[in-house]
Amino acid sequence: MIISKQDGKLVLVRQDEHATQMGNVSRLWGNEKFQKLANHESVSLGIEKHDSGWKQPDDEILFNEATKRPTNFLEVNLPQHVRFYEIGYRNTLKQDPYAGMMLGMHWIGLYTSRFGYDPTFTYKVSDDLRGFMNDTINTIQKEWVDIKQQFWEARQKRSEFEDEIWMQYEYFQVMDRLGLFMGLNNPKEVNEVTLGPIRMTRESEPVQLTVKSKGNGEILIHPFPFTDEFDTSVPGRKIEDRDYENNLESKEIVEAAEKEEINWRIVAS
Repeated sequence: MIISKQDGKLVLVRQDEHATQMGNVSRLWGNEKFQKLANHESVSLGIEKHDSGWKQPDDEILFNEATKRPTNFLEVNLPQHVRFYEIGYRNTLKQDPYAGMMLGMHWIGLYTSRFGYDPTFTYKVSDDLRGFMNDTINTIQKEWVDIKQQFWEARQKRSEFEDEIWMQYEYFQVMDRLGLFMGLNNPKEVNEVTLGPIRMTRESEPVQLTVKSKGNGEILIHPFPFTDEFDTSVPGRKIEDRDYENNLESKEIVEAAEKEEINWRIVAS
């Protein structure tokens, strides 16, 4: 569950619904400056499914005994985190191996400073879990070798093929972080974040996207990477920001809260 504090309330956004939103947003990417990616639909499907393994825990509404509140996604312990992500990864591989690989790269990147793409972020691994995590990271990465062989054509330079994959990975991170920006912030408030680096084309130098919410539900993005301006939303629930007695009470309160659409309009700066 993606949880933020807004106007004295806790706002809860399901992770699978965040992912579905961003899969739809991804399909709107591309214009005269920003090219669509190779295998763009498969990459978009990977984004759409990237948190699908979190459906069951978000149905259960995990409870943090320390905070006496529903568990935020960043508070989930590593063995659970691995288990939830692997469910989505395995299911997506069956549907579309390329989409599954992209989801897997996003997942494993969370434990590896995003493969050096974002050295400021990585999940901390305690000494007692180091072996488990190393085995997980190595095992999953080996699976991508066979998937790549399904899609690489011998007449294409292997270096270009691999570079396309890394461009797609970088793009995946921007989509996820843009979705978190929309899920964690109040459309009525002014906020700003820089996303990237990301390339307009495979041959171009990376750029940073400036993302600003104006406080009126609009998000200005510069440079603008989408086909056109558009509306997007994700469902959220609001509950009191207070101590809850146990998982049962918090689950009943969350389920009783009506879903409200968190609405945004994405416009060019």
